[in-house]
Amino acid sequence: MKKISVVAAASIALVAALSGCSASDAPTVTATPTASATATAAAQTHAEACAIVMKTMRELASKQGEAASAMSDPSKAQAILDEMSASFASMDSGVNNAEVKVKTSAAAAAFSDYADYIKKIQADPTTVSTDVLTTKLKALSSASTAVGTECAGA
Repeated sequence: MKKISVVAAASIALVAALSGCSASDAPTVTATPTASATATAAAQTHAEACAIVMKTMRELASKQGEAASAMSDPSKAQAILDEMSASFASMDSGVNNAEVKVKTSAAAAAFSDYADYIKKIQADPTTVSTDVLTTKLKALSSASTAVGTECAGA
C-alpha cells in the first residue's frame, strides 16, 4: 500500500506542478513550426520553438485526470510518468532556438531525473526519501516554470 500511495501522491504532485505551465491565461501561440524551421537550428524562431513548448505543456496538463485515477494503480502511474517523460524529451528534441532550448533541456533533464527516482521507489519502496522527492519535484517545477515563463509572451 505504501508503494501505491507514494507513486500516486508523487504523480499527482507532479501534474499539479506542471499544470501551472499551461494556465488558461497563458497566451496561445499560433505559429506552427515548419519542417524546414525545425530542421535548421538557425531558422527556428522563438515563436516557433514556443509553439512546440506550449503544445506539449497543454498536453501534459491534460493528463491531470489520468494521474488522479492512477492513485490505486502503480503500473498506470508509471505508464503516465513514462509517457510524460517521453513528451518532455520530444519537446526538447523539437526545439532548436537557443534561448528556448536551454530551458527545455533543463526541464527534460529534471523530468527524467524525477521519473527515474519514481522507478527506483517502485522497485524498492524502502528507498523513498521525502526530502529527495521534494527536491526533485521542486527542480522539475522550477524548470517547467522557466520554460513556461520563457514562452508566455511568445
